[in-house]
Amino acid sequence: MKAQRDSIFTVMKLSDENKLKMHELIAKNGNGQKAIKEDPTLSEEQKKEKLQAWKKDITAEERKILTTEQFEIWRDFGKSSKQK
Repeated sequence: MKAQRDSIFTVMKLSDENKLKMHELIAKNGNGQKAIKEDPTLSEEQKKEKLQAWKKDITAEERKILTTEQFEIWRDFGKSSKQK
């Protein structure tokens, strides 16, 4: 998956700084989602709500790093990855 991400980052023409920011954000996203999913104090409905809010926050952070065009490429990549 990392190789695919790196290749899409090349297509997106990300600077080295923004590549690093995106890799950090991807790690943060994975850890955050895992923590929510594994939280035994939350009901399934609470987990769903927290995950939706978390994803919204991550998307806002992505938009701060990427240009509009880069963000669209990134979203398309994410959608195609989920379909596989």
